[in-house]
Amino acid sequence: MRSNAKFVFPSGTAWVMLVLAAESIGGLSKRHGRDEAKGSLIELIDSDQIKTVATAEMLGEEVFGIIPNTETLARMEEYSLLAGAEYSWAVVWQKPSGELLVDLVAEATFKQAQEVASGTLSLEEAVGAQAWREHSGVTTDEPGTLPASDADAVAAVDTADEGDPIFDSIPGGDEGAGDEPVFDAAGDEPVFDDEAVDFGDEDAAPVAVEPEPGFDGTAGFEEFDEESGPVTADDTAYAPAEEEAVLLENQEQVREVIARRFLSEDLDLDVRLDEFNATFAIGAPVVQIEVPQGATEWLGDQVAQLNRQANADLAQLRWAHEDELRTLYVNLMSAHVEQVIRDVATDREGSRYKALKDGTEAAHRERESEKEQRIRTRKAEIVQDYEAQAKKLAEQAALQAEIQYKERNRSRMEREQADAVAEIERVLENSYSHDRQEILRVRRSDAALKMQVGTTRIFEVLAEKQKAYLEAEEQRLGQWKAEIQRIVDDNRKADIAQAEALAEHQRTTDEIGVLRRELEALLESIRNEHADRIRRMEDELDRNRKDAITQMQARETEWQHSLSLEKEKTDSATQRNTDLLQQMEVVEDSVKRRYEARLEEMAADKESYASELARASEIQSRYNKMLIALIVALPVLGGLAGFIGGAAMGG
Repeated sequence: MRSNAKFVFPSGTAWVMLVLAAESIGGLSKRHGRDEAKGSLIELIDSDQIKTVATAEMLGEEVFGIIPNTETLARMEEYSLLAGAEYSWAVVWQKPSGELLVDLVAEATFKQAQEVASGTLSLEEAVGAQAWREHSGVTTDEPGTLPASDADAVAAVDTADEGDPIFDSIPGGDEGAGDEPVFDAAGDEPVFDDEAVDFGDEDAAPVAVEPEPGFDGTAGFEEFDEESGPVTADDTAYAPAEEEAVLLENQEQVREVIARRFLSEDLDLDVRLDEFNATFAIGAPVVQIEVPQGATEWLGDQVAQLNRQANADLAQLRWAHEDELRTLYVNLMSAHVEQVIRDVATDREGSRYKALKDGTEAAHRERESEKEQRIRTRKAEIVQDYEAQAKKLAEQAALQAEIQYKERNRSRMEREQADAVAEIERVLENSYSHDRQEILRVRRSDAALKMQVGTTRIFEVLAEKQKAYLEAEEQRLGQWKAEIQRIVDDNRKADIAQAEALAEHQRTTDEIGVLRRELEALLESIRNEHADRIRRMEDELDRNRKDAITQMQARETEWQHSLSLEKEKTDSATQRNTDLLQQMEVVEDSVKRRYEARLEEMAADKESYASELARASEIQSRYNKMLIALIVALPVLGGLAGFIGGAAMGG
């Protein structure tokens, strides 16, 4: 389609093709193969001499696209059925995902397509102005031309798209058996993903019944591609009414029903998978080891993981065995179908079917050899009837009436002769077709019987293989069960010990938690009590300090008063008692140092009082005693000094 330059838009991303509705030409499927014109068209489409395109939507609408290149138009011109048909122009473009979109834009004729291909009619005029604006990529300022950059882009697109598998021909043009339509599938890849498909392959050819050198045992069979996309219900849109069955929704159902289909004969033989699936497609054995009662979560997880591994291994083994059985079944059935085809072939020497065919051909040739004689006889009979009628009329009328009658009825006589020839040919053809259908019926009946017998024998072979596979699977199942049970038994004691250790650990953890909470409560009460005691002792210390200060102030007042009195007494002896005063100063300094040291000691005791509450009372008592002693000692010392001074003065 990309190489058909006359029908490519300047944008390089859209193409034009002809769309033909199959209904407009009376249908076009395999069942019309007996029609000479339609049979030839189907062969041309299969051989890709007429290039066609169809998407799933087009198949659903019973239409197909024709790529109007020179070769296709030349072959179409040979058939008035196509030359005089009604077409539509369709624009095809591709999404980034690769999906093809088809848009019908205008009515078309075969002559217009020829004119566009020859260059006498522009593509813009053919598809219409609106479609040209939407898809050409050409601005309205310079219609019909492309800038150099756009031309390069178009060339780059064309170069990049060379070899695009979407537009490559797909092998399998001769596929489709019996009355299957020419458009339902083109090769092994079904046309159900909106991709353009060419119907047929240039190299496709009917497969001979007798094996050729190098015959691989699979020629003449259609094998479904397991990797191809889903099949939609549109795939059966062209199926003939007389062979309608339940429509297959997707390719999975197709693969479940038919594995290979024989296409080069009219026996309608295929290798079906429904009987195989019903007989051999059984589920894989399942390992389900229950977790012992009271087992830990770890052991349960291990058993579940082993169950999953065992089931996956058994499922994989079952799938592999089913694949082997399916492959063996398909290969055996394929070989059996080939043998059945050879057995019922009409060209195998010594076969009853060749004898039937030869007899039919001989009878047909004999009838053909008698054809001219029968025609001459029939014509002579008609002439005799004509002459007899003329003579009868001649006897009744004049010669003029006879001549007029002959002239007037000559054309009728010739027409009756031609009709007689056609009737004889029709009878011969019907007889030959009836004989061929009888032979085909006998062949199909015998082929069906042979297929049933062969299928039964093949199923016996497959049953033996399946028995061996089932034994292997049972052995694998037993191994997995034994292995899982061994692991459970090996880990049961450790699991119980672990459970007991976990329980003991939990009990110890609970006890520690209780003790921790009790200890925290006890510590909190001790802290509260200690804080209360400190607060009481600080209050008591403040009271004692205040009392001591008050007492000291009172005693100091008394002492000052006493000193004043004594000072009056000693003023007169001041000079006399200088030495004594010096001694007193020394004593006072000593007492002062002792007093200051004691004060420092008391300050230290005060600081340590908070941490040594038990010694606070004793320290306070000693402190009070020392103060009292000091207070008492000072007057005594003063009196002693006065006494000494008086004694000295008196002496």
